Parts: sequence; structure tokens; C-alpha cells
Amino acid sequence: MVKVSALAVVAGMLVAVVGGYWLYHGAVNQVDAVLARPLWKEPGQISGTLSVMPGLQVGAADVAGALAKAGYSRVSVVAEDGDFSVQGPLILVRDHGADVLITFNKAAIASVSPNPTHHFRATELAGVGGDGHRRRPISRGEMAEHLVLAVLAMEDSRFFEHGGVDGWGIVRALVVNVLGDGHKQGGSTLTQQLAKNLFLSPERTIKRKIRELALAVALEDRLTKEEILELYLNQVYLGSVGGAGVSGVAKAASTYFGTSASRLSLGQAATLAGIISAPNRYSPARHPERAAKRRDLVLGRMVDLGWLAEDERLKAASKDMRVEVQRNRRLAPWALDEVVDRVEASLGEGTMSEGAVSVQTTIDALLQRVAERAVADGLKELEAKYPRSKNAEVAVVALDPSNGDVLAMVGGRSYGKSSYNRVTKALRQAGSTVKGLSWLALVEADHTISSFTVLADEPIEREVNGKTWAPNNYDGEFLGEVSLEEALATSRNIPAIHVAESVGMDALVEHFGRLGMSGLKPYPSMALGAFEVTPLALASAYTVFPGHGRVVSPRLIRSVRRPDGTEGWKDGVSKQRVVSDRAAFLVGDMLAVTVSEGTGRRVKQYGVAGEVGGKTGTTDGGRDAWFVGYTPELVVAVWVGFDRAKDLGLTGAQAALPIWARLVAGSGRMVSAEPVPPESVEAVSLCGETGALATASCPGLKEVWVSARADKPEACVLHDEGVFAGTRSIIERLRLKLFRKRADSSSGAIGAD
Repeated sequence: MVKVSALAVVAGMLVAVVGGYWLYHGAVNQVDAVLARPLWKEPGQISGTLSVMPGLQVGAADVAGALAKAGYSRVSVVAEDGDFSVQGPLILVRDHGADVLITFNKAAIASVSPNPTHHFRATELAGVGGDGHRRRPISRGEMAEHLVLAVLAMEDSRFFEHGGVDGWGIVRALVVNVLGDGHKQGGSTLTQQLAKNLFLSPERTIKRKIRELALAVALEDRLTKEEILELYLNQVYLGSVGGAGVSGVAKAASTYFGTSASRLSLGQAATLAGIISAPNRYSPARHPERAAKRRDLVLGRMVDLGWLAEDERLKAASKDMRVEVQRNRRLAPWALDEVVDRVEASLGEGTMSEGAVSVQTTIDALLQRVAERAVADGLKELEAKYPRSKNAEVAVVALDPSNGDVLAMVGGRSYGKSSYNRVTKALRQAGSTVKGLSWLALVEADHTISSFTVLADEPIEREVNGKTWAPNNYDGEFLGEVSLEEALATSRNIPAIHVAESVGMDALVEHFGRLGMSGLKPYPSMALGAFEVTPLALASAYTVFPGHGRVVSPRLIRSVRRPDGTEGWKDGVSKQRVVSDRAAFLVGDMLAVTVSEGTGRRVKQYGVAGEVGGKTGTTDGGRDAWFVGYTPELVVAVWVGFDRAKDLGLTGAQAALPIWARLVAGSGRMVSAEPVPPESVEAVSLCGETGALATASCPGLKEVWVSARADKPEACVLHDEGVFAGTRSIIERLRLKLFRKRADSSSGAIGAD
């Protein structure tokens, strides 16, 4: 038998004390160093607007998901500000003290009350950077009390009684694990778990366990119990959704249940507490039955501890496991990339990836969904009808003409296959979309010009850089003479060249420059859109029509807030008057005819109605197909084509119009009221047969707008007491009538594109 001297025992005790002090002192230093800086990198957050209005083609699930991402709490009964409930085809939201009721009819919003349009607080579009986990730190006071009790019941019921290490808990765990029913119980306190997660690797060794104990004691020495509890509940790992880790009870509440940590029901709180030990194994999103069993286990444990009444347990356990998973899908990914690029170009490389930068964008989350669906459905229809269009690319952008806000942006057919943003980066020939913009310059320069002004439509030749250029109309025909309105509505090329020449090529270049399309050459082909422009720039140019002569610059970012709370971005609304409200109104009226009777008339098949104007565009060989148009509240540009030198072989009416029409019809931003004319224009009535100034005997009267200073058209003589006379032939006078008959035919859109 080995005898141990008293000296050896003392020496051993001294070594243990010194070693323990050294270990504790090192743990304290480590804790102090970590607590002195942010414990984790918060992702930079990019948010968008959230607006609801009748006619917006989104369902209750879309709106509920957006509300949850905006921080609203989904509950059974709305009781507090920020709550919302979903009851079949209606959603009730309490927002800033008012109850907002949203009803749905099939897959669209039917009504919003008390006001027809409501703007909620910003909703999250994506998190950028950070530590790869979805997390939203909150204070202890923002957590439901039964959530805290549920976590303590499962993880550390003696939390407020021990000093970081619980000897009784270790003994109890040993007994349960040896004599129990196979369910293993850990002996680590909540503080030990926090120490392990913050400071240590997941390896299972005696050395690591000793360090864990020392760090737990050091945490208890440096923080209060409430601070430790708050830190734990914000840090605890609660599974993975969509490839991103979910950490902290606040993010878990919104991710799994679409609510806040303060509004979790008892059953939901128990579910989160029950999955902590193995969050992916017991995930309520992937394994609801397992999660339900864990919930019931937690509820039973709370009853055993005297923290919950039996009738409350039975009520919570009787409810089905209902999960509303909010997946971390990036909405508007092309726009988000553009935001990151612009912010980092302004504030420095890596600003967003370093985290904690808050960016408020102009993207409307629900309209963005409508745009993405319009693209998917439009391309599906296009490929079914025209197989040669398979794999064609697309660019769609929607602007608010009042302030230039980019409300929706789709930069291609699939972000997963190509993140190249064709809205902002692709320079494509504009084609006939520029004709309406050319008409603006002509009408602005000459008050005598009106929709019935006659233009020549005959073969022409021009010398360009020493070569003869002989342009043609799309249909290869020449009408001799054509009104300004019909030339635009049917997209005739020869009259467009005459318009450009009347304005003057240099003057037209300057005019296009004021509209945001710069660097152009004063060639006659410019009148036909033979120059490159991005879809974003073209959409911006078209804001001149609903803007009553003012063009507004696009705006994607409203504000950027740095981690220290300071503002890091200045980007206000930028408007410039380009033409008078008179010119914008008169040409806008012609663009309305283009949509109702000309190349854009198919939009009616998709439900587009009310005050709307627009123009198709097609370049040589059908390489680029466009539709650009507007309502008083929305401007949308759509381009369809191939990235490389390959012809689509389709017109704008065939390829781009269906996508545009789907988006506008589903936007909730169509306006049925008649446009209000400026004082500088007045209405005159034309004969429905001759197009001349109507008399009392003329049938089918058509009201048109002219400048108040313009000369009036000749009076109709065909219906003037049956006497026929005039300076132009009856065939020429009937041209407008023939135009309308062609438009009313069943053959589809008329004109070039």
C-alpha cells in the first residue's frame, strides 16, 4: 500500500488551487475580451416597401409572409399593435393603432379598408453578410414569459439558484441517464451551454469540459442572470431553413411561426424550447410530429415544476402543430445585387458583407412578386406559342412616375442561371419605342401640330456617311398620307423619319439627352430607335407622359444607415421638365390610341383597362422586342431577346406585350378616371367617317384634343346638307375610318410591332 505524505497532499492541493486560479483568471480575461466587442456579425439588412391595394394580384399567403418579414406578429386574435391574423380570405392587421382589413378574391386583393391603399412598415428582402445565421437580437422584455419558462424547464430549471455550474443537476442527469427510459439528459447548465457556444469548439474532451466550467463561472461573475439569459436566448441555435442557420428565439419565432418572440403562443414557445437539444432532428418545419412530441414533453415538465396549470397544458397540447415557415428566399435578387454594388461604391468595398448596415430600398415586395410571376407566365406562354423563343432572356422594370422609385426589377429569366442584370446593364437597340418620344419634340416645337396632322408615307432615300439609305415600313407598304395618330399607333417608319427631320437631328439628339438617353449620333436612323439604351433608361424616359412633361430619374435606394446609426446616403427625387404639359398630354393621348386600337391593343386580353398608354418596339430581324407603357401610377418597360447575336424573330407585340400586360393588370395601379387636360388644350369633334371637323349631321363623332392655339381642321362637307366638296379626295379623308376598321379586325395587333 502506497503511503502519501502530508507534504504531498498539501503540494497537490496547492497545485490544484494555483491551477484553478490560473484557469479561472484566463477564463475571465477571455470573457472580458469577447464581451468588449460584438459577439457576432449581424447581416446587413436590405428592406423594401410593403403596400396593399385593390387589384394587386397576390394571395393571402403572399401578404402574410411579407407582414411576417416586416416584423408583424401572426396571432389568432389581433390585440396589440403589430399583430395580424389570417382568417380564410381576409387578413386583419393592427398598424399604428388602426385596424386594416384586407379581403381577397381568388388570387387578388379585393378590398382594403378603411383606406383603399395602405403602406405598412418596411419588409425584409434579404440579409447580406454576417455570420451565415439568421438572427434578430431582442431584449429580455421582448420575449414572452412562457417562452423563458419553457426554455428553463427543459434546459436549466435551477438557473437562478446556481453560480454557473450545478452539482445537483449533474447528479440528476447521471441518475436519469443510468436508470431512465433511454432519453438522455445533459448536466450542463444554461450558462455552460452559452460558454461552449461562444468560446469553444464542439469537440468532446475532458480538457474542453474543464475550460467550459471555468468560462461558465467567469460569465456568472461578469454578467447578471438576466443578462446571461438574454444573451443565451439571442444566441441559441434553433435549426436551419433554406440553407441558413436560424439563431435566437426572435428569428426562430418569425421563421417557423411568422410571429414575434413576444407573441408566441404557449404551444409555440414550448416547441422552440423542445428542439434546442437537437434542432434539426426535431425541426417543426421538417419533422412536425417529432416537434409536437417535444412540445408536449416541455409542457409536462412545466407542470411538474409548478410553472403551468394542468388545464393550460391540455389546451396547448390539444392544438395541431401549425408551422408557417418563412424561407429565406431572396426577393428581387438582381435589384439586391445592384443595391450592394451602389452602397459599397459609395461607402467602401465590403461595407455590406461586414454587416449591420441597414438599407431601405424602393422595391415594393408584393409588386415584385407580381412582376416575377408575370415573367414566368409570360415566358411560358411565349415558348409554347413560339418554340424558337426558348431560352430567350428578359428584362422588366417598373417605376413610380411621381418620384422615380424602382418598384420592381427582374433582370433575367433565372437568377440561378445568370445574375447579369439586363435592366441596368444591357444596352439594346430601342426600336420603335422612341417614336412617341420623337412625337413629343415635334408637338412641343409647333402648336399647330395635332393628332390629325397629315404626314407623307412614301418611299424615301437619304445619304448617310456616303451611302444611300432607303428605309421601309414593316409591312412593305406605303399609304401616301397618314395622320400623326395613325402613324404612331401603327408604328410606321417613314412618317417617323419625317417627324425627326422636322424637329432637326441635332435638336432631337438634345431632346433625347434631356430624357436621359445620351451619347446619340444625329443620323436619320435615330428616328427608328437605331441606338442602344438600357431598359431602365427607357422606362425613365417614359415617365415624361404621366409626369406631365417632367422626367424623373430612377431611384433604387432611399436610405442607408451605418452600424453607428448615422445616415450614409443622400438620394432624393430628381425631376426635370423636358416638354410642356400640353405636348405630354397630346402625345399621351395618341399613345392611348396606340394601346386601344394600334400595335398595343392586345393588352385588353390580359385585363388592362383604364387610363393607359404605351408603345411597342422591334429591331431589325426581331432581335429586340419591347413594350414600354404607363398608367398614371406606374411606368413599365419590358425587353425580350437573346443576349448574344441571335435574332428572336418576334415583334414587341408578340414577345414583350404579354409580360407587360400581365404585370400592369396585376399591379393594382390601373386608373379608370379620365385624364385631366391642361388648360393649354381643348377638345374638338371629328366626323367618324371623314376625320374632318364634325357638323351636326356627322355620324360616329370622335373627340380629339388639340392645342388651344392650333388651327382647327376643315369642316366636314360630306355630311353638310349632302353637298360634297373639298380639297382632298374622299379616299384620303376616309383614312382614319379605315385605320379603325383594321384595328377592329380579328387578326390581332396591327402595324409593325
